[in-house]
This record gives sequence, structure tokens and C-alpha cells, in this order.
Amino acid sequence: MNLLTPHKEYPTVFDIDYEGLWEKGIRGLIFDLDNTLCPWHSRSLGTRAGELLDRLRERGFKLCILSNGNLDKRGKILEELGQWEIPVIYPAHKPLPFGFRRALKRLGLEPAETAVIGDQLLTDVLGGNLVGTYTILVKPLNPREHFWTRYVARSLERVLGRKLT
Repeated sequence: MNLLTPHKEYPTVFDIDYEGLWEKGIRGLIFDLDNTLCPWHSRSLGTRAGELLDRLRERGFKLCILSNGNLDKRGKILEELGQWEIPVIYPAHKPLPFGFRRALKRLGLEPAETAVIGDQLLTDVLGGNLVGTYTILVKPLNPREHFWTRYVARSLERVLGRKLT
């Protein structure tokens, strides 16, 4: 498999077939945060993302957030995730495998039991594939992004032929 090819693509995290993942034996979900669960630099997850995380936890999924962002100044998000007891690893230095391995260890799961869900090929998909997880690519929730992401990473993604369903 090409390391830049996700196993599956969806428009948003809200469109993912989580029941299908459960049937495949996926028990852990590692989410990117910015432009995957909430818009870039949001100070809150928002109701819809919170409800999704609640539903996934109730289903039995183990959850973890893996972000390259500096979340220290975004305390409310950390508080929200803390209330759900969802571990947050940041800065993760994706696509390097170290953060992904830490997330797997925190979840207590093997890569084959885990899906990585994010909006970037060069960080989320590449890193997830490097450690052997199931990878899901979603469209960014918002066009507002970090300068590097918007002008460098997205340009490289277009050159590499990123296509979403």
C-alpha cells in the first residue's frame, strides 16, 4: 500500500461508518483535532463533535487526540476532552511515528485494532500508515488553516493527487 493512500475517505468525521469500523475489529480511534474534529484554532470542540465523541465512547471505542498544534492556549478544548477522559498528545510531530506509538500505548491497542482519522495526507495518513493503523482521510472542516498547512502541505497534496469522494 502506498503510504500516502488512506484506507477510506469521507467528507467529515460525522459521515464515517463507525459501525463498519467496529465490525472490522477497530476498537480505538485516534483523531486529529484541527480541521478534523473542530475548525482550526477553535477554543471549543462544539456540540456536534462532543456528541460524536460521547456516542463513540458509549459504543465502546477507546479515543485519543493526536495534534501537531500547541493546545496550551486553548484550555477549553483540553477541559472538554478531559471531562470525557480522552487522552490528548501534543505536539505530536506527525508524521513521525513517536506520537502515534504513544497514542497506541495510551489506548492499550495494537495498530490493527486502531484507526487514525485526519484531514491531511502528509501528517495523519502518512503517520498512521507508517505505524500500521487503518487510516481515514476527511476533508478539512474549514479553509482557515495554519500558513504552512494551507500553502505548503495542501499544495503538495494536490501535486500528489489528493482526491476526496
